[in-house]
Amino acid sequence: MIGDMKKNFFNKEVVNGLLNRLLGSANREQFDLEEIAQENGLDVFEIENRGKRVVLRGSNGISLASALHWYLKYSCHAHISWSGNQLSLPEQLPQAVEIRNTTPYRHRYMYNFCTFNYSMTWWDWERWEREIDWMALHGINMPLSVTGQEAVWMATGRRLGLSDEDMLQHLTGPAYLAWHYMGNVDGMGGPLPQSWIDGQQELQQQILERERQFGMTPVLAGFYGHVPAVLREKRPGANITQLKSWFGMPGIHFLDPRDPLFDEAAAIFYEEQERLYGTNHLYAMDLFHEGKSPDNSPEYVTASAKAVCQSMLNHDTEGVWVMQSWSMSEPIVRALPERHLLMLDLYAENNAKWKQTHAFYGKPWVWCMLHNFGGRNGMFGDLEAVAQGPAQALHDPGKGDMAGIGFAPEAIEENPVFYELLSEMVWRKEAPELDKWVPTYLQRRYGSHNETAVEAWHWLRRSVYSKNSNYETVVCARPKLEIRRTCNGTVVPFYDVRMLLRAWECLLGSGDELRSSANYQYDLVNVGRQVLSDIARPLHLKMIESFRQKDRTLFNHNWSALETLISDLDELLATNVHFLTGPWVNSAKKWGGNTEEKALHEFNARTIISTWWPEVTFDDYAHKQWSGIMSSFYLERWRRFAVCLEAAIDEPDAFDQEAFDLDIRKWELDWMKGSDAFATEPAGDPVAVSRRLCETYASWVDHFWNK
Repeated sequence: MIGDMKKNFFNKEVVNGLLNRLLGSANREQFDLEEIAQENGLDVFEIENRGKRVVLRGSNGISLASALHWYLKYSCHAHISWSGNQLSLPEQLPQAVEIRNTTPYRHRYMYNFCTFNYSMTWWDWERWEREIDWMALHGINMPLSVTGQEAVWMATGRRLGLSDEDMLQHLTGPAYLAWHYMGNVDGMGGPLPQSWIDGQQELQQQILERERQFGMTPVLAGFYGHVPAVLREKRPGANITQLKSWFGMPGIHFLDPRDPLFDEAAAIFYEEQERLYGTNHLYAMDLFHEGKSPDNSPEYVTASAKAVCQSMLNHDTEGVWVMQSWSMSEPIVRALPERHLLMLDLYAENNAKWKQTHAFYGKPWVWCMLHNFGGRNGMFGDLEAVAQGPAQALHDPGKGDMAGIGFAPEAIEENPVFYELLSEMVWRKEAPELDKWVPTYLQRRYGSHNETAVEAWHWLRRSVYSKNSNYETVVCARPKLEIRRTCNGTVVPFYDVRMLLRAWECLLGSGDELRSSANYQYDLVNVGRQVLSDIARPLHLKMIESFRQKDRTLFNHNWSALETLISDLDELLATNVHFLTGPWVNSAKKWGGNTEEKALHEFNARTIISTWWPEVTFDDYAHKQWSGIMSSFYLERWRRFAVCLEAAIDEPDAFDQEAFDLDIRKWELDWMKGSDAFATEPAGDPVAVSRRLCETYASWVDHFWNK
């Protein structure tokens, strides 16, 4: 069993390893790493100079890594990002800007259950190692860690008298495990191969070992009553209820927490989990998450919550229930003991529950930024709200026990500026002035200061980064005559697209100086992607208008323009590895040990980024603007739609949307079961392609938005 790693400790060697991975041995030898005590129970770091050497001090591995990151940012103008590191360092490192910094937060949380599928499903140890380094550098000390949970459930099922086949029917396929563990679905996308279960168990043990070496306290899963349907047959006397449907999927089976079997099952679950993965006494659970309780009365939900908590404490007297506020119930929060509950204000940048609940009725809580839904990679968000929100809460007299700050996105590896900004707040008590912070961020990100790039970001802040909004492109929506919303958001931009075009033009104006920067290339492609995506909506409106007017010539002209735009969008995306479908699908197939397993993983990988699942009611929720799926799925859907419209153009009222939807669903299923290859390496010069497309489409923006 992995030992209890809850207490703060100092491990210099794990930071030495990070230094070697990040900077190499030459630069690593210029640092001295030293231990200092926490300050009033809070993590602290110091940076100072000792001759030509840089001294980093910290109260644990995370504080040391954070000191390193602060030095790299503010003394070396370097940058660490999912989209690429900018580490152009001199042979002799510069003198440090000396500082002592104490975080105001006990807890710095990371991840959402959904992150483990929208971003992490197919990660190997190499990718996880980079991620754990990223967390340490950014001050995270409390990551959700639910990789490999399948092995716990397989062992639990055996001890409850269930067969491995029973458990495999209960567990989902690899792309849907997050929703299984949140208590939404069973079985879909499976059954899991044993190679997956074994591989994920080994991976989780590596993850936890490294996280604990840094001094992190991982949050493992808790037991709250979600059980296999077959358990009702095996234990007919137990109070097991099937809950109501979740977005069209059959409801899960729920074991009443007051039933004697609950304590038995919970004890087995916690014992097996601790045997495999140890414990840090933190357990993530969401009772009745996005679902209906068998009994909505306050008395029932209160009694259920108390019973779930007591079962946790029966196994671990130091246990803490880590609960998302997404589906929180006031009776549950009020009923649970303060020292055994930690609330995550999951969407605080947009819907601060702490303000609505008297700071969660006096219970400790963490201010979290959700930001991303479904891994959709459009540009949006309110930078000012993220800068101001934590600091305002920290100084609010009504904040109660604000115990931390954190990230709770449904997916990562998108809109990196938000994650860089919020990570700054881990070590700040006041919000930075964005007019000063953004230019220094760009200097670090691109490797040099460029006034035209700064101007580009001025326009981004006034457009896409001015508001939290579920805005999506019609390109990735199911084709219809009228598209007012995608699955989860409006298709009407909340900003002036002319400002966004100006940002793209300014970034292009920086190309001669910045074109070799990987992060500049990413941002250039990303902004261009957003511009082209925005133009698609007025083109769709023109196309439908000409269809209803029975003007075949104009219809074909407008459809041709939309088809060309989507093809151009695919070409632009193809120039950057972060906007390719191939790496996602290929990473999935690598987890398969034979042809059958590879096919299962590829099916899961394709399905979740297209329809999500054929039987749910939120098509395209996790759509991706990636080269590959853009042409083979979204563009092909639009082509089939255009063929149907042209066939009905003489009698527009005869077009049957329902029949089209049924036919396109059959085609979508074929695509999800496909095995055609996608590129894994970028093609084309991102600056040259961006410049050509900007010259082509700038006039379109003027045409559509200057009226």
